[in-house]
Amino acid sequence: MKLFFFTSLVIALLVLPPANAASGASATNSDAASISGDSIVARGKGFEIKRRAMDQVLATARVNDPKHPLPPDAEMRILAQLIEIQLVLQKATDAEKEEGRRKNDVNFTNIVKTMGESEFNRQLKETLMTPDDLRLMLFQEEAAQTTLTRQLGIKVTDADARKYFDDNPGAFDEPEEARIRELVLLTTSDFTTSAAPPLPAATIQAKRKQIEGLLKRVRAGEDFTALAKKYNEDPVAKGAGELTFSREQMEFGDLAFSMKPGQISDVLTNAEGYRFFQLLEIIPAKKGEFAALSDKLKKMLTVDQKQTLAPAYIKQLWKAADVEILDARLKTEMAANEAQAAEAAKARAEFEAGMAKETNAPPQPQ
Repeated sequence: MKLFFFTSLVIALLVLPPANAASGASATNSDAASISGDSIVARGKGFEIKRRAMDQVLATARVNDPKHPLPPDAEMRILAQLIEIQLVLQKATDAEKEEGRRKNDVNFTNIVKTMGESEFNRQLKETLMTPDDLRLMLFQEEAAQTTLTRQLGIKVTDADARKYFDDNPGAFDEPEEARIRELVLLTTSDFTTSAAPPLPAATIQAKRKQIEGLLKRVRAGEDFTALAKKYNEDPVAKGAGELTFSREQMEFGDLAFSMKPGQISDVLTNAEGYRFFQLLEIIPAKKGEFAALSDKLKKMLTVDQKQTLAPAYIKQLWKAADVEILDARLKTEMAANEAQAAEAAKARAEFEAGMAKETNAPPQPQ
């Protein structure tokens, strides 16, 4: 099972640990309190993972990336992540926990600010979490990240980052981007899948008439932002309907880059529905500068080293904690996954040994 357990879901709404996790924190409201009556899915020395914790991660994954269905082994992977987080947290020092709390406060504030309080509360409700749940999750994530880095002995220097930057010229340049404001009316019953049936024909006709009316109002001088906040149905460009993208990222990218700032498109139609947009600005391409990228590169290189070093370390922690999977189905899935991984590792080792043998073999007579 490929690790890295903290970056596999999106943004910061990732993992709710069990109420009796190693940190000793607990949820506070009536919904979270129901966790205490939940079935235990897995346990080990010093921790338990409960079913509701898994359900919250699954709900979060769906909210964060609604257009892509979860893989069949999602529950198994989520359970492994929850276990691994608790295993690492048990090694955290007081200083690492304090750093986790400090970063937790910053991350929580940034999430609310970025999403807006109303949207934040809406999404949080969909994930079955409370604000206290999220704060606890963020704390544990940050503390575990710091602890794992120390335990693995990873130290990435400025020189390491500089070398990587110099060895990959142009890799960190930013392409030209268009910033637009759009208004979308959906004509499908489920925008997350192309297989979803369209809305009734009468509804689609009504939406076509509505989008044309909204376009006329915008072109007549009515506030586009206010109309977008009221009518926009695009789940990606929420709120004021703003999007920023490069030419290749959007199907209407060529059109956007052919427009002048302030210009408004005609009504466009695609599988999702009807839309029109206004070009706000073209953001010039930007050459990557090491000074601005240094911290990002060091974090990236740290993650790369964790991907290499962490699996063996986590395996040791797993064994030492006597981890037990109590859910029969997930236990079977995990055992099959481990067997498959072991078989793949064996095949890879045999292949590499064969290649090495061929390389070192004496030349054959002609």
